[in-house]
Amino acid sequence: MYTMILLMYLQQNLDVSLDQARLRGQYLRQADCEAAARKLRGPVPIPANYAAAWQDVMCVKVANNVRVNESAPLDLARALQAHAPLRCQAEGAWERLAAQCRPAESNGSAEDRAARR
Repeated sequence: MYTMILLMYLQQNLDVSLDQARLRGQYLRQADCEAAARKLRGPVPIPANYAAAWQDVMCVKVANNVRVNESAPLDLARALQAHAPLRCQAEGAWERLAAQCRPAESNGSAEDRAARR
C-alpha cells in the first residue's frame, strides 16, 4: 500500500518555507501513486505577499493493514502537551522534546564560567 504526502512550499523574498504537509489517498502499487503524484506537482496560486508557491508530492509505502487518515492535520503540539513527561524528565524521543523545556544555555561571562567549575 502507498500514500502521498503533499508538501506546500511558499517563497517570500529569498526564504522558502514548508507551509504544510498532509497525507492523501491510498494506492495499491507505487506506479499508481506516482502517476497520481505527477498530476499534483508544480506551481499553485501564489498568496498575497509571497513571490511563489508550489506543491511537491512524495509517495511513501505504508503497511497493507493501515488506513490512511485524510482528516485535518494533527495538532502535534497540543497532543504532546496533553501527555508531556513529568517535570521535563524523559528518555529517547521524549528527551529531545524535554530539551525544549529547559532554559537555553548561555556561555555567560568568564567569571560565571569560572564560578561553575
